[in-house]
Amino acid sequence: MRNVTRVGADSTFAFIAPSGRPLPVDVELGYRADDPHAVTMTFRMGRQETVWLVSRDLLADGLITTSGAGDVRLRPHNSTTAVLELRSDVSHAVFHVRSSELQEFLNSTYDVVAPGCENDYVDFDAELRKLID
Repeated sequence: MRNVTRVGADSTFAFIAPSGRPLPVDVELGYRADDPHAVTMTFRMGRQETVWLVSRDLLADGLITTSGAGDVRLRPHNSTTAVLELRSDVSHAVFHVRSSELQEFLNSTYDVVAPGCENDYVDFDAELRKLID
């Protein structure tokens, strides 16, 4: 079993309100080697906290081209910003994200688990036991 290695970063995303006005939202990005395909995004607005689990590959691809087909979508907006859309059964939120900050965070995750090596960090026997138990 490998030691769990983690990286994280704090960022501020711009929530695009229905009026079109951007509102700052604190977001904590997290990554763990024992869940190598996922990035955790913790959104904090006042005392409210919402956590989304997002594919690392979706984030990387979304900095280059439109990525995602379900609840999470990311696409380039201009040379410095990407648009993140999060959908649930009851809401839809749009954020502007600084592309350079997201790329810097992704680069730190690649230092932990190189792209294409994610399956080397998954304990498939342990995951199967979780499903059976």
